Amino acid sequence: MKHLLALILLSLYSYAYDAFITPDKLKDSLSDEKIVLLDVSPLDMYSTSHIKGAIHADISKFSKSDYERLASAYSKNVQKEIINLGINPDSHVVIYSRNSYENLQNSTYLAFVLAEHGFENISILEGGYIAWVFKYHTLVSSKRSSAKEDGSYKIKHNPNFLVELDYIKSNSRNITIVDSSNKLQSPELFSDISYTIDRDYRDNFFDDLTLRDEDELREFVSKLSLIKDKDIVVYDETIFEASVNWYILYQKFGFKNIKILHF
Repeated sequence: MKHLLALILLSLYSYAYDAFITPDKLKDSLSDEKIVLLDVSPLDMYSTSHIKGAIHADISKFSKSDYERLASAYSKNVQKEIINLGINPDSHVVIYSRNSYENLQNSTYLAFVLAEHGFENISILEGGYIAWVFKYHTLVSSKRSSAKEDGSYKIKHNPNFLVELDYIKSNSRNITIVDSSNKLQSPELFSDISYTIDRDYRDNFFDDLTLRDEDELREFVSKLSLIKDKDIVVYDETIFEASVNWYILYQKFGFKNIKILHF
């Protein structure tokens, strides 16, 4: 069984891009013209100081509201922002933010929006801005940066990234729920969900918002790895929060059958 699990995890890794990038690797990549470095911190923080060359990405332009953040209704906005941010089909988008869970959610939410619209060459800076400043405090700036030219990536919206409650009710026997809210475990809602995993997205990180050790993450992932032919649906109080578990499972571990529930 251990060998089978190892093979499954290995196959998942082979499909996943470098979901989290260290400050050292980012520094080595900054001269690459394909890098599009996005700071999703509040504008006042970005204006005070940011990584040299980073472009400010205003999360509000990708969302319907602070609570729902429904990207699916905002494809035209997404296309416009991709052009403004200079994202091309071969770009490598690296996203970072300040060191709070709220800002981490900004990073994973933007990654979700981009993937929902067909762009997946994405990494998040592990440890965020503080990790960068700790090692490379001279490579920061207060001068606002912008894209050298308009981006050329054409969005391809996938409506299956977000699902409604009716989808869960209709397919409950073939769905695995990742839920930290305990709402979906209520028997009044679903009495026949095949499998539910309680996972607070904060459990994936240390206090400095660096990712936990691989062995600890594998314990979480292994609960999903042996479940075949089932969709994985992530739920939390907001899509904003749900995007963190979604990003780790989708981008780091390669679960492409994963969705977020819009409750």
